[in-house]
Amino acid sequence: MFNIGGGELLVILVVVVIFIGPTKLPEVANTLGKITTTVRRFNRDFQDEIRNSFDDPIESAARERGRALTQNKNKISESDDTQEALTDEEDNAEEAK
Repeated sequence: MFNIGGGELLVILVVVVIFIGPTKLPEVANTLGKITTTVRRFNRDFQDEIRNSFDDPIESAARERGRALTQNKNKISESDDTQEALTDEEDNAEEAK
């Protein structure tokens, strides 16, 4: 992410130890760790919210569309069955004449 090599990291650590001092270094590292954890949690939660805001409406629309298609298919098959029954009755009526 920052393209920091081993030598550059060593120089940064030496500068930090010089300015902060070895006695406060664990306290500063602990604080930085907590801040990093908090930022990562906020980032993850934000990404989850964005993902859910896009996924939920799409999924519900797809489910509704699927239900509508299934219901239309059932109605079509029922109307086909009804049409066949009417055709059979008409044929029977013509044969009886």
